[in-house]
Amino acid sequence: MLKATFEGQNRWVYLALTAVLLATVLLYASSLAFGFIWDDPLWFGHALGKAWWQTLLPNADFQFYRPLTMLYFWLFHRADGTFAIETAHGFQLGFHLLNVALAFAIGRRLGLGRGVAVAVAALFAFYPMAYQAVAWAAPQQPLTAVWQNVAWLGYFWARPLPPLFPPRHSRWGLIASFVFFILALTTQESSVTVAVVPLLYELLLRRSWAGGRLSAMPADHRGTEAQSSKRTPFVPSASLADWLRPYTWALVYPVLAAGYVLVWLAVPRKAGITGVFFDGRNLAYVLQGFAFPLFGRPQGYAPGAVWPEWVVAVLALAMVAVLLGLAAWRGRGRVALFGFAWALAAVLPMLVGLGFAYVALAARLLYAPAMGICLLWGCALWPRAGERRWVQVGSVLAMGLILLQSVWLLRQFEGVWRQGTDHLRAAVAALDEVGDGRYLFLNFPDRYAPTRPPYPVGYWGLTLAPVVVELADFQRVWTGRQAQTVSQAMPWLDQAERENGDYAVDMRGVIIQPDELATLAAEVDGVYVSRYGADGRWQWQYAGRLEPGAADGCPFALIGEDICLHEAQVVETVEGYEVTLVWSTAVPLPPHLTIFAHLGQPGQPPVAQADGDTWRGALPMANWPPGVRIVEQRTLPRTAQDGLSVQVGVYNWVDGQRVGEVEVSR
Repeated sequence: MLKATFEGQNRWVYLALTAVLLATVLLYASSLAFGFIWDDPLWFGHALGKAWWQTLLPNADFQFYRPLTMLYFWLFHRADGTFAIETAHGFQLGFHLLNVALAFAIGRRLGLGRGVAVAVAALFAFYPMAYQAVAWAAPQQPLTAVWQNVAWLGYFWARPLPPLFPPRHSRWGLIASFVFFILALTTQESSVTVAVVPLLYELLLRRSWAGGRLSAMPADHRGTEAQSSKRTPFVPSASLADWLRPYTWALVYPVLAAGYVLVWLAVPRKAGITGVFFDGRNLAYVLQGFAFPLFGRPQGYAPGAVWPEWVVAVLALAMVAVLLGLAAWRGRGRVALFGFAWALAAVLPMLVGLGFAYVALAARLLYAPAMGICLLWGCALWPRAGERRWVQVGSVLAMGLILLQSVWLLRQFEGVWRQGTDHLRAAVAALDEVGDGRYLFLNFPDRYAPTRPPYPVGYWGLTLAPVVVELADFQRVWTGRQAQTVSQAMPWLDQAERENGDYAVDMRGVIIQPDELATLAAEVDGVYVSRYGADGRWQWQYAGRLEPGAADGCPFALIGEDICLHEAQVVETVEGYEVTLVWSTAVPLPPHLTIFAHLGQPGQPPVAQADGDTWRGALPMANWPPGVRIVEQRTLPRTAQDGLSVQVGVYNWVDGQRVGEVEVSR
C-alpha cells in the first residue's frame, strides 16, 4: 500500500507533495542568512576545544545532558574556532523538509488516504508556530523529531495495521526503531514523554473497542477492503500476561526512556531551568497551538484586545472536541484521537517541567506536538469519498484557508526575524572592518516583538542579542576575530518612533546620561548607535569617536567664538552622502546649541537635512569635553538635483538663532 506510483490518478498526490516541499523551501530560504542570534555563542561554544568524544560527556556548565546535541554542534566547528552557521541553518531546514515527508509517510502508514496524508504534510510544513524551531539554528526540535518520526515509522512498519498492510513482524525494523528512539533521547530529553506513542498506536489503532463508534480503520480504505475490516470486540484476556502480549514491544520505549531519565538525573548539570511547575498560562499557551487557525491573526491583535488566557483555553478545548467529532464522522476518529494523544504526550514537559517565563519565549517547543496536531486537523477537515459535493468543496476550501493563513503568518515571522538578524549581521561586519579595539554600542536591541502579537498568549518576537552575551562573542564564533564591546542604553533617543512603531524593543545595557557617555567614549575606539525610524524599521549607524589633543588654531572654520570645525568630508554612498565632521571646543559650551547639516543652495531652503546633536543625537554640545577632537558622522539622503552643496553650522534650537555656518563642497 505504501509503494509509490506516478501512474494514473495518483500522480497528482506526489506532485502536490513535491509542491509542498518546494513552497516550504521558499518560505524558509531567508533563514539561511540569519546567522547567530540569541545565546548561540554560548550554546555552540560548548563544543569548542573538545574532541568529538568529549562532547558526549556531561558538562557542568550546561543546563541539560544532551550528548548528541553537543556532538551535532561540534560537527559545524572549524579549526579557527568559528562555526559554519550557514550550513547549520541549511541542515535545520533540511530536517524540517524531512519531517514533512515523514508526515506523509506516517499518515499513509496509519491508514490514511493519499489526499489526507498530503493535507497532513502540508499542515505540518506550514505550521506557523514551527518558525522559531526551523529559522533558528540552535533548537534541537527538528532533528529530534526526525529521530522520533523515523522510530515511529519503523515501528508501524514492523507492527502493521491490519487489514491495510500485510502481516509482518520484523525484528530488524523494531531494533532500528529502538536505535532511532535512543538517538532522540540523547538529542533532547523531552523525547521521554513521547515514549508512549507506540503504546497509543497499539491501543487506539490496532485494538477494536466493543461497541465503539470509532472505526477500526479509516474510511479512506473502506471501499476496497471493507470485506476484510471486520471489527473484533475487545474481550479481556484470561491472564495479565496474555493481555500485555500485544504491547510487549511497545513497552520497550518507556523502559528506554526511564533508563535515560536515571542517567540524566545523575550527571552534573547547570541548575535553574528545569523543575516541577504548573502554571495555567502554560496550558493556555499550549492549547492555542492545538487550535492554531482559530487564534492566529496575521494582522495581529490590537493592544488591549488580546483574549484572556482562560478564554483561549476554553475555546481551544471546544475546537479540539469539534475536530474529534468531525474526524469520527468521517471514519478517521481513531487516527485523530491518536494524533491528539501524541500531541498531549509531546507537550507534557512544557506543562509540568518549565516555568511560563521560559515557555512564553519558546515557540520552538510547539514543534514537538505539531505532528499529532496536524494529524488531528487533517483527519477532521479533509473530505472523504461519498460525501456531498458541497461538503467536499467546503472542506477543501476550509483547509485551503488554513494553509493560506499559516503561510501569511510565516511571512510575517520572516519579516520580524529578518529585521533583527540583518541588524546583528551589520554590527558583526562593522566590527570585523574596524579590527581589534574597544567599541561602545548604544540602544542595540536585546529583544523585540510586534506591538500587535499574532497570537494572544506568549511572546512572539525575537530575542536577538541578550545582554548575557557580548556582541563581540557573535563576532568570535562568526568570523574568528574578537573586539571588545560595551552596550549601554539612552532610551530617549527615537523614543517617539519606537512608541509609534511596529515593535516593542528592549535594549541592551543600563541607561546612561550624556555626561557619562562622554566619559565612556574616552575609553573606546568608536561609538555606534541603533536608530529607530517612524516606519517601524531600524538601522545600525556609526556615530563617532573622541580623539585626544585638539590642534592649535582652527584650520577649517571657526563658528562663533569657541566652536572649531577642524575637518569636513562628504562621501557619496548608495544611500546618500556620509558627512564626517571633526569638532572641538576649548571651553564648556552653553546649553541648547546643536548642529545642522543641509544639502541645497546657500541661502535657500534645504533639499535634505540632518540636524541634531552629535553622535546621531546621543551627545549634546553642552556635554562636549573641552580640549579633545569630537569626530561625528551624519547621513544626508540622496537627491536627483545637481549643483547642490552641503552647509554645516550651529544654532540654538530654542530660539532658532544661528551661531554660524560654513559651506562644504560635495
